[in-house]
Amino acid sequence: MKSINEIISEFLSYQDVNDLSRKEYKSVINYFTRWVVINGLDFYHLKKSDILRYKSDMLHEKLSVYTIGLYLTVVRKLFDFLCQQGFYEDNIALGIKSPKKDREYRKGYLSTEQVKQLLGIINRDTIVGKRDYAIVSLMVRTGVRRVEVCRMKVGDITNGERTLIRLQRKGKVDKSCSIGVTGKVLDVIHDYLVCRDDMNEDSPLFITHKKGYASQGVSDFMISRMIKRYLCMISLNDKHYTCHSLRHTAAILSLKAGASIYDVQQMLGHTSIETTRVYLRAIDAEKREDNAAIRRLDELF
Repeated sequence: MKSINEIISEFLSYQDVNDLSRKEYKSVINYFTRWVVINGLDFYHLKKSDILRYKSDMLHEKLSVYTIGLYLTVVRKLFDFLCQQGFYEDNIALGIKSPKKDREYRKGYLSTEQVKQLLGIINRDTIVGKRDYAIVSLMVRTGVRRVEVCRMKVGDITNGERTLIRLQRKGKVDKSCSIGVTGKVLDVIHDYLVCRDDMNEDSPLFITHKKGYASQGVSDFMISRMIKRYLCMISLNDKHYTCHSLRHTAAILSLKAGASIYDVQQMLGHTSIETTRVYLRAIDAEKREDNAAIRRLDELF
């Protein structure tokens, strides 16, 4: 009989996912096996009722429905694998439903005035300030993710009939996508780059400027921490406001300004337009809270 660690390693090696997802799968499986051990269960003789109890315990611990959904998805895949390998006769996790997700849009996004405040709070007198301003401006005007910003090189900006930036999208292995950027984006990036030394086309577009790490590209953690700091400076210190809020902001404000859902899909790089439609629910929620129908009724009597 193979050990649990051997089985998990084999399961992970069979998953057709990128390294980041494989690492996440491993973390999820470790969480599940810890639960099995803590509850005194035998990994090789689990029942469907045990998986239902696992789901119930996660709900009791108040994990988010998104987290529980992910954890159950991976467990279902694990037991499908265990069936194929002959460790179980049936997939005991098959049919275990994930909690129903609230379709309301609850992620933080900024208003136009808050975006202006955010950009205005950044001190552009230093090279770090110029870098931060360029990053925030780029993210809020194009909706690019922090990981996509980290992967950008100086040579990814190309000028032709229009200015383009090549992107390595999340989950992709190469820079197969280009987005057009406006003069406002290009100007602040140029303002930052002219202050840099020893640059070439393969240099990271944004670097740390820390002593000893001057030419090292910024990390996604650095970008998250930097943006969170600026958000707190304009009193957006709620947990719903994060670095990713800039992506949500770009999507929602562009829709409210008249961009089509298809245009926003292309900007964000979503494979399915249904993924983009979630942003329409944020606008719907605003309309319910400030409802023209209710105001018009008020005028009648």
